[in-house]
Amino acid sequence: HDEPTRPAAPPPPAMRAALAPGVRLLRALPRDSRYRGLTLVLTFLCYTSYHLSRKPISIVKSQLHPNCSALGPNPHNDSNSSTWCSWAPFDGDNYKELFGALDNAFLVAYAIGMFISGIFGERLPLRYYLSGGMVLSGLFTALFGLGYFWDIHVLWYFIIVQVCNGLVQTTGWPSVVACVGNWFGKGKRGLIMGIWNSHTSVGNILGSLIAGVWVSSAWGLSFVVPGIIIAAVGIL
Repeated sequence: HDEPTRPAAPPPPAMRAALAPGVRLLRALPRDSRYRGLTLVLTFLCYTSYHLSRKPISIVKSQLHPNCSALGPNPHNDSNSSTWCSWAPFDGDNYKELFGALDNAFLVAYAIGMFISGIFGERLPLRYYLSGGMVLSGLFTALFGLGYFWDIHVLWYFIIVQVCNGLVQTTGWPSVVACVGNWFGKGKRGLIMGIWNSHTSVGNILGSLIAGVWVSSAWGLSFVVPGIIIAAVGIL
């Protein structure tokens, strides 16, 4: 007769001691608690990257229309001594209106997209919907910065990119809120949401820091790098 299968012996004390304290803690937690913690961390990272990718435009505006007279003599020897270093089409006297057009293009598209995003989010697999939205957000964020490397000076290029980015950015909030709501009951949701909502501030801070690294040397990277980050987090 075959001998009955014996249960696996527990690891010796030396092996248990070799495990990191964090690993031992995770193993001690119930499976539901581990999944809840993982959901909280992943959704926090997701929406942090959303805010991170929205911040560069406010940082780069100062480089699109700087005070060129403070940078020294005009190398082009023309009369535009204060705008020779600005990025066309934002080098004219109407640059504030053009910056406003960029902001409004994003905000209007975002407002319209929020009405539609929830409908699609309920009908599509949530993880694919969120991941796809993050990858597309990274694409359009990077496309704005690629205008620097492609030497694009057409206003409509930047407007269209802002509109598209505003639409796909709406995939973030409904998706992460649904994920958190599915894993946490109403009794604990207030405390959890209070802690979890710090992703807004964290994303804005990181976005400002990352964009500020290249704003003076190659402002296109201020968009490309955050675009890569949000796309990478979406793939993860």
